[in-house]
Amino acid sequence: MSHKNSKVWIISDGRFSDIDLDLMVEGPVAGPCKEYNLSAIGRYLLNPNAIEIKKKLIGGEVHYRLGPVKKIRKALHNILPGAKKRLKTNSWLSPDVIVSRYKLVIPQLKDPHLEYHLNQIVDQLRPYDSVAKKLVQLDPRKIFQIVGICEDVGGNYSYLKLQGSIEDKIKYLGNFISKDVGVVLNKAYIDEDLFELRGYDFLSHDPEATHKLITYHTGGAQKACVLTENNTIDFCLKDCRLLRYMHLLEQALQSDSSLSRAFNLCIEGQATPIKLFFNKKFEIDYSKAALPEVYLDVFKSLNLELTKKNLIQPILNHLQIGISLSYVLLSDSEQDRMHTDISILHDLRALEPLRKNLPHVYSEFEKRAMISEAGRFYLLDSINGTSNA
Repeated sequence: MSHKNSKVWIISDGRFSDIDLDLMVEGPVAGPCKEYNLSAIGRYLLNPNAIEIKKKLIGGEVHYRLGPVKKIRKALHNILPGAKKRLKTNSWLSPDVIVSRYKLVIPQLKDPHLEYHLNQIVDQLRPYDSVAKKLVQLDPRKIFQIVGICEDVGGNYSYLKLQGSIEDKIKYLGNFISKDVGVVLNKAYIDEDLFELRGYDFLSHDPEATHKLITYHTGGAQKACVLTENNTIDFCLKDCRLLRYMHLLEQALQSDSSLSRAFNLCIEGQATPIKLFFNKKFEIDYSKAALPEVYLDVFKSLNLELTKKNLIQPILNHLQIGISLSYVLLSDSEQDRMHTDISILHDLRALEPLRKNLPHVYSEFEKRAMISEAGRFYLLDSINGTSNA
């Protein structure tokens, strides 16, 4: 696959390598190794090391120590019938939630001096926030834990583990309430099929930067590692299934100009990337919806009647995968509005019934399909939209 006309690429085709890994990895290396060029973005996505992203600290959960009376009441609830269910509904055991409603945010300005001046004014207004007043009234002796509450892009909330003593945590909340704070995640791959993108510096992205990825087999299992410039181990992959995501993303970027353009907006500083998601289940039912544009084009070029679509629609929901990029446009007047571009790739194997029924249609998509180690896919659809927090 060629990357000459795109600022964004992920991984190259593999080629056999005679590199000697015996002194670099654990266990005997069986069979030939394969070598790939990996982009800086690809390296970030595969890296098993921790990343840091920014989230807005909007408050905290204050957990109080139980006094003698409350301890007795809790003990009684534990031994009485239906105790656990009632325990959850008792307000005297619930933490005190302190949340800021302070929504004033200074957007990014072209004049850095003006932006700094306005941010100074915002900082001077923070003591008037209700959270600051509540924090002053807290008695550390009555508290055994404080957990931070963060608001994420898109209106989602998450907890933040605070460090230090109770006094330190109260001070931290006071100093950073309504501000962006650093949140450490275990790695970029944060959940099944989901990657966090904010840990990568897209503004410093160099499309010419290349890292060497090596795959090999040991003990009957596939392994992979990324090497440094000196051909030493940078890191090893803990889950080689992630390699399939890299090949799929590369195919999507090569096939879908809309997705490629969205990534380029992030590199050019016009958008902030948020998440990358590989979705195997869609709300779109292509067996009932109108034919995707790509099929209408093929029908038109082959002069086929649309009545033939009944042979195609039932198979479009099978063996598909969507690669979605979520991001925030800096030019958008609604700062928390999430934009999403989705590339839907369709496995050519799903079109096997067309070999006999519509061979010319099958032939057209066989030409369009791109081949990689993830399989043989063509671009079925390209979707984009927005959602408000």
